[in-house]
Amino acid sequence: MQGTKFLRRVVGGFSLLLLAAPAFAEMSLPFGWYLEANVGSSSLEGASYPGSVSSSGIGYNANLGYKFMPYVAAEFGYTGYANSTIKNSAGTKAGYAKHYSYDIAMKGILPFYTSGVEAFAKVGAQRLSANNTIQDSTTAATLGFSNASHSSTGLYIAAGMQYYFMPEFAVNAQWARAEGNSSTGSSSLISVGVSSIFG
Repeated sequence: MQGTKFLRRVVGGFSLLLLAAPAFAEMSLPFGWYLEANVGSSSLEGASYPGSVSSSGIGYNANLGYKFMPYVAAEFGYTGYANSTIKNSAGTKAGYAKHYSYDIAMKGILPFYTSGVEAFAKVGAQRLSANNTIQDSTTAATLGFSNASHSSTGLYIAAGMQYYFMPEFAVNAQWARAEGNSSTGSSSLISVGVSSIFG
């Protein structure tokens, strides 16, 4: 819940920036390496954990990419998702699962003339991991929750908008999803962030 409130405030501020600063808009550099860092609200679907599971919270993402031209880029990224907390029916915590993924993706970019605003979409492959850790062995044994590590490879997709207030610097808002299986679940991240491109 706190992650959602935080994200709403930041997205609201991002929207105001887009509305209030068109006079300062700049075209992005047409090509070069870039770094991107994002933070927001993550969620998990489809994981087969026993007991009561809470999986929402703060997540983060970092990307290193190369922009080949104004419309196409490729990037490598890492995303850390909120931990999943596993409890029994009485609310006793058995343990948690840490979720993270690595991805490689192509990025299509659509600039809106000279406004400094760009829409983008990403598609690629990712390796999603879930590492289980027991905190209460008695509760974990009752539920059938054990220390284990699971990984899956699947589709990675993302879409969003970014605004360049200088040719080298932008702010962005985006949604991204890593498709997993029943052992890892599928994780999503709605985030805002900053990026810097350098030739």
